[in-house]
Amino acid sequence: MTGAFGDAITVPASQRAKKQMKQLVTKGIFSEQRDVWRMGASLGIATGNYVASGKRETFQNVNSLDPDEIFAAVMMGLYPQAAPEDRLKKLVDHAEWGIDEIFRRIEIGTIDWPTLGLLPTKSGKSG
Repeated sequence: MTGAFGDAITVPASQRAKKQMKQLVTKGIFSEQRDVWRMGASLGIATGNYVASGKRETFQNVNSLDPDEIFAAVMMGLYPQAAPEDRLKKLVDHAEWGIDEIFRRIEIGTIDWPTLGLLPTKSGKSG
């Protein structure tokens, strides 16, 4: 990382998000957990939703989740005055919301991939 996330080496995730990502991969909806995380982060950022959850543990390497530094650039643009560690926390907050939203919609059968993130959400949780 070029400093957008400071000295962070790993990205954390809550146990809930890890469980949801594993289930989505097991169901064959995504190939890898990092794909779920990226889609969740993108959805959270696109809709402006996030969850400021409590305990999070190591999930994956920053460079594995953002090898081209796209999320780093987006977060720098959205939160230019934030401290690097706060910027990473905010990215994870967006990802947690998005993962939960994808999982919820899959579970109740209302996922619509072409419009995902384009329509307002009714379950938007902001912390």
